[in-house]
Amino acid sequence: MRTHLMSLNTRSRQSGMILFVALILLVILSLIGVTAARMQTVEERMARNEDNRLTGAQAAEAALRNAEAGLLSGIYSNFAANANGLYDLAPSAGSVVSSINWQTANAPTVMNYGGPALSAIPTSAQAPKYVIESLPPVAVPGESINQVQYAAPTTPVAVYRVTANGQGADQTSSTTLQSIFR
Repeated sequence: MRTHLMSLNTRSRQSGMILFVALILLVILSLIGVTAARMQTVEERMARNEDNRLTGAQAAEAALRNAEAGLLSGIYSNFAANANGLYDLAPSAGSVVSSINWQTANAPTVMNYGGPALSAIPTSAQAPKYVIESLPPVAVPGESINQVQYAAPTTPVAVYRVTANGQGADQTSSTTLQSIFR
């Protein structure tokens, strides 16, 4: 009879311990599940941001190349008016680029991209924009710097600075690129 009472007493203490261990394991598994779900959300957000950044960079690159092609073909000529994205840089005043608000949809101070359709850029994204500044002339290789004057160089070499800006698909990312073209 004593053995029967002793085994009954031991069994009741063990049942409570198993329940406690099971609850602890359940809490640990729940925490692992919540952490995995949060990591998935963060990774998804990171991928979306990277896609927006790349879309903006591609748009800016396309606008930059389109402006350079226009300079090669000679379609941009009225830099003295200092309007509509074409500017004649005055060294005393500095560049107009720092005063441009690229986020404005139809900014009068910039040119909107007008080249071939950009298949990688969603239709909801803003069109890339660019500005072309005519810089002071430079010396041709082999020519003395003393021969180049600001007003009338001996061998005029036109130099331009092209600044392009592209937006990501949801306008949370913006990329600005510049190139010097002559």
